[in-house]
Amino acid sequence: SPTSCLGGVFAGSALCLLVPVVSSSYEALLLAFSAFECLLGLYWPAIALVRAGELDDSQRASTMAVFRVLLNGLVIAVLLGAGYVPEHAVYATASAMLVVCLLGSHVLAMPSDAHGESRGGSGASSEEGPIIAV
Repeated sequence: SPTSCLGGVFAGSALCLLVPVVSSSYEALLLAFSAFECLLGLYWPAIALVRAGELDDSQRASTMAVFRVLLNGLVIAVLLGAGYVPEHAVYATASAMLVVCLLGSHVLAMPSDAHGESRGGSGASSEEGPIIAV
C-alpha cells in the first residue's frame, strides 16, 4: 500500500541523510545521495495516491494551496538561517524530521481502535480498517 511504501521511504531517507553526519567518504556520500534521490522518486507517486484517497477532488486544490504557503514560509526561514548552522547539524535535523514522518505515518496507518477511539461515534468495531486506506 502507499502508506507502507511511505514508511519505507521515510526510513530509508533518514538513513541516507545520516551518512554525511558519520562519513566524509566521497563514495559513501555519492551512494547515499543517489539512494535518497531514488527514494524521492518513490515518494511523489505514493503521496499522490494517499492524497487522492483521503481528499475529495473538490477539496484537494485548496488544501494543498494552504500547505504550499506554509511550506514556502518554512523554506524562507531555513534559507535565512542556512549560513549559520553547520552542515552536519542540517543533515542530522533533516534525518530526525524524517523519523518523525515515519512515526506519524505509522500512527496514521494503525486501525482506529489502536488509538483508543472510534471514528464516526457509532461504536465502530475492531474490524475497521486503517485510518489511511488507499
